[in-house]
Amino acid sequence: MPIKSENKAVCGGGASGRPLFALASRAGQILLPSLLVIPSLMLFVYLLYETTKISRAKIQQQFAVDSAAFIQMTDYVNLFNRTAYVNGAFPYRIFKEAYECPPETPMQMASGSGEKCPYDMLFEAGAIPKSKSDVKGAQPDTLDKSGKWEIAFDETARPEFKDNPSGKTDTPMFNLITQDQGVKIMLEWGSAIGYYKFYSQVYSLLGTVETSQYTVFERLTDGFSFFKKSYFLNSGTCESEQAQSCGNDGIYSPNGFNSNKIRDGNNFHMHYIQKIIFYAKVFTGSTLPPYYLGKSNPPMDMTTMDPKGLFQLATVENGPLQTFGEGLDVYQGWDAPSNYFNINFNQLAKCNETGRPCVHAKIAAQCPQLKTDGNNCVWPNPTPKYQTRLYP
Repeated sequence: MPIKSENKAVCGGGASGRPLFALASRAGQILLPSLLVIPSLMLFVYLLYETTKISRAKIQQQFAVDSAAFIQMTDYVNLFNRTAYVNGAFPYRIFKEAYECPPETPMQMASGSGEKCPYDMLFEAGAIPKSKSDVKGAQPDTLDKSGKWEIAFDETARPEFKDNPSGKTDTPMFNLITQDQGVKIMLEWGSAIGYYKFYSQVYSLLGTVETSQYTVFERLTDGFSFFKKSYFLNSGTCESEQAQSCGNDGIYSPNGFNSNKIRDGNNFHMHYIQKIIFYAKVFTGSTLPPYYLGKSNPPMDMTTMDPKGLFQLATVENGPLQTFGEGLDVYQGWDAPSNYFNINFNQLAKCNETGRPCVHAKIAAQCPQLKTDGNNCVWPNPTPKYQTRLYP
């Protein structure tokens, strides 16, 4: 019996009774797959890391170009809105509060029947714009909640400004108070001079405001400094010595900022009056007849105040306004970082617009009349409600 027991132990695989080669086979089943899975897992980790790295770089570039485009377009929105104020709301409210009746006293008609308010007289002469919903004798119309501010000159007196002028439209001679008004209204010469002085002062000031804000706009958009500075600070890819050229891809993109500049004399126009004439009664005795019809002779030369004349209006041509409403394209190139797999993304993922990987933004300046009037809220119907819109 002991002999049999010893032979059994020698021939067996241990206490469990399994052969030794079976245990070795089981260990191999664990070890060999591990040798294959661990490298695959490491490759996956590297792939995840490299994907995260390039995605992070792209997200940073997209944020940088979105911010730069938004900030730069704000300059255009400011110009459009401020010009709309100068064209419509400012002169409307100023002259409404100064010459509406009340507080102004109406003037009697020479026929002895009826009267005429100075505010209505100036509007009918085409000297000032007025809201179409204006209420006679009331405070200036509140237009904040309206999507379209219908402020305009009298179309009969100023037909050249009924629509948006396609070019510069100056007025060599303008009748501030017409001959017909001078005959029919009991307007004394001294009062007429007062109206002329106030009118010229107001529009001279409006012209100074418009010229100043255009000058600032021109400087900001001449080299597109806001775009460059914003992109430089947010992208983190430009060296300090490259600051002046940082972001050039975005600026010089097809249908981008550089190819759609707004410039005075090209697609932006300021319109002026060179000379003003007015008529009024000159009393030869007291404030009652006899009198004769006086006329400013020679006409008042407005070029003595400004070589261009007396400012009237500033407009932007329809084409550029439509383009800005549809949006400008910004394609900004960037260099993809190197990676563990030595894949050249700068060639593999290059854009046609930049010759290297790029991010894109479409930036627009839109007003409530985008679809109805071709995005024109500058003139006519000057509505200062342009907003910057960013699209992917």
